[in-house]
Amino acid sequence: MNDHIIIPENIQEILNSIGNTSLNLAELPMHAHPILPQFNRSIRVLDIDAKSEQEFIYFRYEQVLKNKETGEEVKISLPAPEWIIYKETASYLLDDSNSPIELPLKEPQGDQTTDKVKVPSYKYMLWLLKSNKIRFLELLDYYLQLFVENHKDELDKLS
Repeated sequence: MNDHIIIPENIQEILNSIGNTSLNLAELPMHAHPILPQFNRSIRVLDIDAKSEQEFIYFRYEQVLKNKETGEEVKISLPAPEWIIYKETASYLLDDSNSPIELPLKEPQGDQTTDKVKVPSYKYMLWLLKSNKIRFLELLDYYLQLFVENHKDELDKLS
């Protein structure tokens, strides 16, 4: 592609790095598998299908195990429950330290005097990205952590 130009070493390093970039969108670490602790475990995000008009995001992913000593990827079929964010899915509005914002209730109910602020997840994700509040991989990592918390038992099963 660039055979007709003289490429300095620093630019060639960038071109090599681009050429060696894996085709998955992200690979994010997970907690160790309870039955297979000898492996590092991650979720590899393969595709994201986002439908703006429907406010719908579908994440296609796979669980990955790598030998802690050799780094070799082990091919074991692990469960992959659906990872979907629907129009109705809500997220907590986070402050600058990524903690949910909690505000007083207009009408306290018993001993509950505060509650966390919720926002529509799809629009929140777009707002975070478009307003440069968060980077793409940080956003994926945040929603992956929520997904893993909600599906831990399913993800930890062996097929």
